[in-house]
Amino acid sequence: MNPDNASSLAVSRTGELTPAQENQPWFISDDLAISQAAVSSALVTVFRGKFCDAILPNRKATAFERNEVLYEIGGRDRTFFFLQAGFVKVGTITSEGRELIYDVRSGKDVVGELCVSEGRRPDRAVALEHTEAVAVPRDEVMEILRQRPDLFSRLVDVLGRALVEAYEQVNTLATDHTVGRVAKTLLRLAAKIGKRSGTAVEIHKYLTQEELSQMVAARRERVSTALNFLRRHGAVHYLPHGHLSLDVKVLESHAT
Repeated sequence: MNPDNASSLAVSRTGELTPAQENQPWFISDDLAISQAAVSSALVTVFRGKFCDAILPNRKATAFERNEVLYEIGGRDRTFFFLQAGFVKVGTITSEGRELIYDVRSGKDVVGELCVSEGRRPDRAVALEHTEAVAVPRDEVMEILRQRPDLFSRLVDVLGRALVEAYEQVNTLATDHTVGRVAKTLLRLAAKIGKRSGTAVEIHKYLTQEELSQMVAARRERVSTALNFLRRHGAVHYLPHGHLSLDVKVLESHAT
């Protein structure tokens, strides 16, 4: 473990931030968090597929249990984590000390990709359940990119599109009501980690209302009210073990 990152990890194995961490200067504004989220999501699309095939063989995965931190905000370890199993939430902490979750990633996804350009980590990744991930140093990732000019071209393209998406997300936070934001978040989760079941899409991962509120960037009480509204209109159904069944068409009608 990188010694610069050891102290922050040691006090955050449960995924909770200490008061000392909340006062650190690298915690960011809400708008910057949204922009960062868009860039991060775009980068993930680059480090998949053939790239994973080129870099992962003969590497051993590390296991992380629920609420265990893969890496923390402010850490200087420049390492990518290629997920092999499980779910990980990726997000940051605003200057007011609020946690924002801007993505939930699963097997075959990548976390830690912002270290490609940042010397100090601006985000954090926490396991939502038993997770296995292969850690790869940034320098080795960059060497693969140097060997593959086609991937460099793709990287420039997705970063350009990420800037457009970032502005759209900022506008969404400024103008959309809570129901619309919750609906859009659930649609994103359905596309990302949902499983088709007849005409519905089921999310077989328990997410608390607090975690959903961190994804929506709204208070938990508002998210709870929005979820109840969507349930009454048939967009959301609760399954055993806290799982969700989503009617995508109905959700889309409320996501405008």
